Amino acid sequence: MKAVSGPVPDGDGWAFEVKWDGMRVVADLGGPEDRAWSTNGRDVLRRFPELHDLSADLGTRLVVDGEIVVIDGAGRTDFGLLQSRMQVPELAAAGPDPLPITYVLFDLLAVGGLDTVSLPYLERRRLLTELVDAGPTWQVPAHRIGDGHDLYRAAEASGLEGIMAKRTDSAYQPGRRSAAWRKCKVRHRQEVVVGGWTTGEGAREATFGALHVGVVDPTASGAPLRHVGRVGTGFDDATLRAILHRLAPLEVPDCPFTPEPPAAELRGPHWVRPLLVAEVAFAHWTADGHLRHPTFLGLRDDKDPAEVVREPGPADPAGPDQRSM
Repeated sequence: MKAVSGPVPDGDGWAFEVKWDGMRVVADLGGPEDRAWSTNGRDVLRRFPELHDLSADLGTRLVVDGEIVVIDGAGRTDFGLLQSRMQVPELAAAGPDPLPITYVLFDLLAVGGLDTVSLPYLERRRLLTELVDAGPTWQVPAHRIGDGHDLYRAAEASGLEGIMAKRTDSAYQPGRRSAAWRKCKVRHRQEVVVGGWTTGEGAREATFGALHVGVVDPTASGAPLRHVGRVGTGFDDATLRAILHRLAPLEVPDCPFTPEPPAAELRGPHWVRPLLVAEVAFAHWTADGHLRHPTFLGLRDDKDPAEVVREPGPADPAGPDQRSM
């Protein structure tokens, strides 16, 4: 189930949780065979073998929804640190000391062989809390009824990504985006599709200068990829080399953006098949639909490029719940 973006809702009937900054994972654990997959259907169990420990701790088979996160020394989730576990599947098994993760469980889809998706949110949460005790690499965080604005201010003061608002009576809708779930962001972030890179200069001569990025326009015929700017900051040397290593085999002669960016924005372009998704932080959307001051945060192998659309943000004339991811 996916959420729309929007402001903190008022009125009765909403529950609020922290929005976790990590990788969404649904897991089938405690049964004859453990399974875990990301939002684009990729098997991620090899990357996160800690899920086997949770499975062994359960008294029955559960299908759960949650977020894999890395928590830093200040108690905040750090998506940048999680990259090493997301991008290198062998790391978790190779050791000797893989970066520790935490699986944050926030929903329950099945108990034993019985689906729970039709139950109200509060009932699913009650069952989840009763059936799963906190462990060394997993937890079931608290939620609250009402006072969403207070939680939002607390998230803002703590430097968190934002909060989630969920209708207390809502069923779980697998694979669907529903207004019954709303993500209320503190920080302005956007997923983007990588369509190419610019030739590097100086210290970046051997790698690249910036990434050309875009979002899908679902309102246009054929859902073309629209160019929304270049991302040239947020990379260290290792990340530059790793990304170029993944982009080079995807290089193609033709620009993947419709329309093609103006010549003044190109700066020695190398186009690629638009298969990689990245996440960026940014200041605001410009009037012509570009990201102002974007900063690279990491790649999102768990996301489908065809679903990466523009989310509402500052200076965005679109409504909060129509073009959200």
